[in-house]
Amino acid sequence: MSPVESSTRTSNRHLAHLSIVERGKLAAVAGDHDMALECYRTGLRMAQSLSAPGPFARHYTDCILDSLERAGRLEPALSLCESAGRELSEVPSPNPLQRRDHATLLLRQALLLLRLGRERDADLRLAESIAIARPGRLPLAEEIQGWRARALTLTPERLDEAQARHGYYTVRRDTLRPDLARMSETHVDRRSFPRHQEVTPPRS
Repeated sequence: MSPVESSTRTSNRHLAHLSIVERGKLAAVAGDHDMALECYRTGLRMAQSLSAPGPFARHYTDCILDSLERAGRLEPALSLCESAGRELSEVPSPNPLQRRDHATLLLRQALLLLRLGRERDADLRLAESIAIARPGRLPLAEEIQGWRARALTLTPERLDEAQARHGYYTVRRDTLRPDLARMSETHVDRRSFPRHQEVTPPRS
């Protein structure tokens, strides 16, 4: 369950960053990923300044990764994904949520690597993601691994279709909360953020 989905149990002090991130999601679904990224980064910084619980940072980072990937900014997405994944790999005794989080980050890395033409690296990340999640827990990873084993050509369109079918993206039209987005009164200035500069929040 995302922080947004459990917002009715969230204290009022967290509604400001929740609402601005929801504004970002509306922008992302409309195709404005520059605005979406600015909202997500603002929400993430606000959450960090309030020492918000870890699930907020995880969710907002996933939103950032979604927009970077959908906008075709694959190298920045991969760099952020690898940084977050390294942090989780250093957790000594990960709980089930952390294992799942790490596995999905590795899956995302694999898909980004495939789109970048780095197929051997992608195969390694796919195998890692399935091993960490345990068999049967990441059907998208297992499906793509099967395609790779059969030497099928994985076009961007084929990857797009598989990602949509498995609900890969965090930000989707069916998960939007316009009511939360309307609560945001924060002005997001497009000049405030250097392009492609990402922060890596703690995911542990």
